[in-house]
Amino acid sequence: MSTTHEALDLSLVDVERAWADAAAGGFTSGSVSADAAGMGDTGLLSVIAAIGTHQRSFDAVRVAAAGEIAYRSQLTLGTDGMARKAGHAKPGAFLAELWTITVGEAIRLCDVGLATRSRTALDGSPLPARYPVVAAAITDGTLGVDSAAVIVKELDAASVRCGVDARDVGEATLVEMAGAHTVADLRGLARQVRDRLDEDGAEPRDEVRHKRRSCHFITLADGMVRMVWDMPPEVAGLVKASIDATVAQELRRAKDHRKTKGVPGDGNLGDGVPGEGDRDDDCGGSLLGDDDRTLDQLRSDASEQLFHHVASCKGHGGDVPSITMVIRMTKESLLTGLGIAEIDGVDETISACTARRMAGEAGIIPAVLGGPSEVLDFGKTRRLFSTAQKLAFGERDGGCAFGGCTAPPSYTEAHHIVWWSDVENTDLDNGILLCGFHHHRIHDGGWEIAFQHGVPYFIPPPWVDPGRTPRRGGKVLLDAAA
Repeated sequence: MSTTHEALDLSLVDVERAWADAAAGGFTSGSVSADAAGMGDTGLLSVIAAIGTHQRSFDAVRVAAAGEIAYRSQLTLGTDGMARKAGHAKPGAFLAELWTITVGEAIRLCDVGLATRSRTALDGSPLPARYPVVAAAITDGTLGVDSAAVIVKELDAASVRCGVDARDVGEATLVEMAGAHTVADLRGLARQVRDRLDEDGAEPRDEVRHKRRSCHFITLADGMVRMVWDMPPEVAGLVKASIDATVAQELRRAKDHRKTKGVPGDGNLGDGVPGEGDRDDDCGGSLLGDDDRTLDQLRSDASEQLFHHVASCKGHGGDVPSITMVIRMTKESLLTGLGIAEIDGVDETISACTARRMAGEAGIIPAVLGGPSEVLDFGKTRRLFSTAQKLAFGERDGGCAFGGCTAPPSYTEAHHIVWWSDVENTDLDNGILLCGFHHHRIHDGGWEIAFQHGVPYFIPPPWVDPGRTPRRGGKVLLDAAA
C-alpha cells in the first residue's frame, strides 16, 4: 500500500470516528443531514476538521489523475490526445464533464497536476516535477489544491525572467507559508514573491494588460443589459475609488439619519458600513434602515449616479463626492520609477513607472507615509483620527484589519482600540481600521485586539474559542508573514 493510499485510508477512518462520536452512534439515522443536525458545536467542528484532512488526501489523487489526463491531451498529440478523442478541445472541459465539476475547477486541477507531475528526460531517465516542493506538500496533505494553484500561477509568471534557483527559493517560501494563511492571503504573498523574482516584468505586464482592455455589452434573456469591462489595475483603482466613495457617502447619510432619529451608534465609526462581500443579514439588518438595497445594488446605483453626472456635468461637482485614490509605493520607486506600486482596493500590483505617471493626476495620492514633515501621533490633543493617520492605517492594515475581511480602506473608519474616553489617546498604536460589521462584532461580541510587532491580532471570546487563540489580521506582507 502506497503512502497516498495509507493517508486516504487513515483520513477516512478519522472522519468515520469523528462522525460517530459527534452523532452519538454513527450513521444510524439513515440521513447524514439528520446526523449532522443532531451534533453539538464541538462535535461538528471535529467532523469538519477530519473531513478537511481527508479532502486534502483525496485531492492528491485527483491532482495526479487530472495531471495525467492533461499530459495525455497535449496539443502536440493532435487528434491522438485523450481530450480530442473524447470530442473536447481541451482537457479541462473533458475533466469537467467526467467529474461534473466546473470548467474552472477542472482547469485548476489540470494545471496543478501538470506542474507536480513527475517527468522523463529524452534519454528515459526520471526528472523531478516542475514544482517538487508543491508536489510533496500536496501528497502529504499539507497543501490544498487552491493554494497550490495560486503558487503555480504566480511562479510561472515570474519564471520567464528569473533563474530556476530563485524560483525554487520562492516555491519553498510559499509552501512553508501556505499552512498559516488563507488562500486569499497566500495569493497576495505569492504576488509579492512574483514581483521580487520578476521586478523588471512589472512594466511589461502593465503594457500587456493595457492592450487587453475592453468593454462590451450583453443583452440578457430577461432584457437586462450586462456590461463586461476588462480594465487594467490602474483603471480599476480609479473606478473602484469613485464607486466606493459614492456608496460610502450614501451609507454615512443613512447613519446620520438614524442618529437624528435617536438610534444609538458609536461616534468612532459609521454604523453599517459593510465589508466587501458582506450581506445585509451579516450587518444586523438592512444597510440603509428602511431602504432594502443590497450592497451590489448600492454599487449599481452609485455607478449610474456617476454616469449621470458625467452626462450632465457643466463643471460643478454637485452631489458627487470628491475622489481620493491612494497609490502606495516606496520613496525610491517614486523618485526613480523602478519597482512596483499598489493601489488601494486592487489586488494586482502595477509598475512604479505607471504609478509615477498617475501621481500627477488630481485626486491621486502617492502614499509614502510617515515622512519627517508628517505628524501622525496626536495623543490627548484630539479625539478623532486625522486624514493622515487614516492613510497610515490604510498602509498598515490594508483595509478592514479583521482577518479575512476584504473591505477596502474607503469602506472603513479608524476605530480606537481602547476607548478614547478611557485613555484619551489618539495615537497610531491605539487605532485600527474596521468596517462597520466587524467594529460591532469586536465591541458587542467580546473580542479583544492586541498588536505584536506592529501586526494586529484579534482574540476571540471564550465562547468562540475556549483557548482564545489570537487570530492574525491586517495586511499580510512577505517579510512579516512567516
